[in-house]
Amino acid sequence: MVRLTIALLFVGVIMWGIGAPLASAEGNSHGIDPKNFDTTCAPCKDFYQYANGNWLKNNPIPAAYPMWNIDEELRKRNYDMLKEILESAAMDKAAPKGSERQKIGDFFAAAMDTNKIEKDGIAPLKANLDKIAAITTRKDLEKVIAAFQNQGLGVVFDITADQDLKNTTMEIVYVYQGGLGMPDRDYYTKSDDEIKKIRDTYVAHVTAMFRLLGDSPEAAKAATSSVMDIETKLAEASLTKVELRDPNAEYNIKSLAEAEKLSPNFSWTAFFKTVGHPEVTSFSYAHPKYVGRMDSLIAQEPLANWKNYLRWHVVHASAPYLGSAFVNEDFNFYSKTLRGSKELKPRWRRALETINFALGEALGKLYVEKAFPPSAKASAMEMVDNLKVALHDRIQNLPWMSEATKEKALKKLASFTVKIGYPDKWRDYSALTVDRSSYAENAQRAAAFELHRQLNRIGRPVDRTEWGMSPQTINAYYNPTMNEIVFPAGILQPPYFDAQIDDAVNYGGMGATIGHEMTHGFDDEGSQFAADGNLENWWTEADRKEFDKRSDILVKQFDDYVAVDSLHCNGKLTLGENIADLGGLLVAYDALEKSLAGKEKKLIDGFTPEQRFFLSYAQSWRTNMRPEYLRLLVNTNEHAPANFRTLAPLQDMPEFYKAFGCKPGDKMVRDDKDIVRIW
Repeated sequence: MVRLTIALLFVGVIMWGIGAPLASAEGNSHGIDPKNFDTTCAPCKDFYQYANGNWLKNNPIPAAYPMWNIDEELRKRNYDMLKEILESAAMDKAAPKGSERQKIGDFFAAAMDTNKIEKDGIAPLKANLDKIAAITTRKDLEKVIAAFQNQGLGVVFDITADQDLKNTTMEIVYVYQGGLGMPDRDYYTKSDDEIKKIRDTYVAHVTAMFRLLGDSPEAAKAATSSVMDIETKLAEASLTKVELRDPNAEYNIKSLAEAEKLSPNFSWTAFFKTVGHPEVTSFSYAHPKYVGRMDSLIAQEPLANWKNYLRWHVVHASAPYLGSAFVNEDFNFYSKTLRGSKELKPRWRRALETINFALGEALGKLYVEKAFPPSAKASAMEMVDNLKVALHDRIQNLPWMSEATKEKALKKLASFTVKIGYPDKWRDYSALTVDRSSYAENAQRAAAFELHRQLNRIGRPVDRTEWGMSPQTINAYYNPTMNEIVFPAGILQPPYFDAQIDDAVNYGGMGATIGHEMTHGFDDEGSQFAADGNLENWWTEADRKEFDKRSDILVKQFDDYVAVDSLHCNGKLTLGENIADLGGLLVAYDALEKSLAGKEKKLIDGFTPEQRFFLSYAQSWRTNMRPEYLRLLVNTNEHAPANFRTLAPLQDMPEFYKAFGCKPGDKMVRDDKDIVRIW
């Protein structure tokens, strides 16, 4: 979906870092640590290496992680604090039943009770496995798919409720492609050696899971074959990651009667009744080719194959919450093979990540009391206001944009909603049942709760107070349908933002992040949404063509970067983030220059404010990443690798050339005709 355009993508456990200052005032009074520099590399040759080379050399990736960067350093500090909250709640047997403290404590206690988890075995799956075993007809299959969806188990397709893209005051239903066990369609359809190797490992993993369910070796192998058959056919009908970046690709409103005709083998009327919303009369049948393939497979694929497919997805969804054999097998593929991790994270941390999903805002209430003073919110808002002025001036002075389009762009900028720290209205978890009897069942109930929390918005006015992230999240996002920029408390602290550090460092880090989110309102996706959040063209035809022409230069710039081995970055997939990186850095630089106007530009540690601005930005991206994880993210993620997110915008900024005295012929300097000039 296109809802949240975020600086650090968070899907399951996939994370990619964003810009931030290097060090807090506690660790370094000047905010930038020269010990991280590689002074053997000239800044005009490779600024990422110059700013980070020694840090990269001296900070190997811990065995349990696929990467290590500034986000993980801060996340460790945050998680230590959250762990104390969880342990305290788990010890509090007197917490009132039904209270958020009771639910947090019981969830954590159940997650840490490994003796009971091992003893229970696959008992938490029994009810669903029995449902599958009882399937004897196509109608039975339909009913079980609907029943699993009602539990928040997204088999075959994905469903949610969200804003109507063309009437963003109301909530509607969206049905999307889904149903795959590997990260993307390309893992089923491509034939290069690396993908084939991963596909073979996936087959071995699914087979091993069937064996853990009790299948014989022969039965497990046959069951896996049927899973691969169905998933491959679904993958072949799926849109690519690049195609999914077009918001129009998810907007295809059909009446219930029209949907029934398009997929005659799957009753949408019965489905919406099962999930508790028989009032639905229309929805976005978002990916017709995919849903059509799903419908034909329901009619044509042997029921035995479908039953194996469903068994696989039931165990796959719950594997992290079962006994050690399931946890280890799940780790072997999804963490070791795909991400290169060498060992499991500590159990408490895995449990914390689950509870963050299930009860994020309940945990967040306790977090902000400890970690987010009111002064931090005021400081962040001041910086946001300064960045808005800088972006306003930059838009106003664009030489390539007509006055008509500028007027609409400035109206959109003025309409931004800014959310900082935590929600004004906290999420209500009263309908979620949590106890100490079963970790897996708590996770299952949390998934169902989240689905129905979303679906209960159908047909209702949009709640503009709602947040898409919990306060403790180290992240930020722009939501085009809300036209809002959001900065959780987790990111508004050292080393991301520190009132005791000079403006240059703060603007190079948090300022660039704020500018990044603002610029998302005007990237290739966000620019398709108007000031009121509706999917609407507000551009003149000539201006849109010029925008696309300038964006194409940025696509080519990233297409030319080689991420790992012979795998290139995907300029079209990463275009939105790359526009936001460049625009955000330009806007932050302008805001810094405004803040310095009329003041003496003092050297700190021998660096000018402009140099410190760029060092802050570059050092924020310091990242060591395993090659397996790098391949995964280049193939599936809308964010380019950290080194290129440093180098590319600097190579497109003559202001950087001037700050470090870079000359034509230096690797950091692009020919004038190749410099990207959008925002």
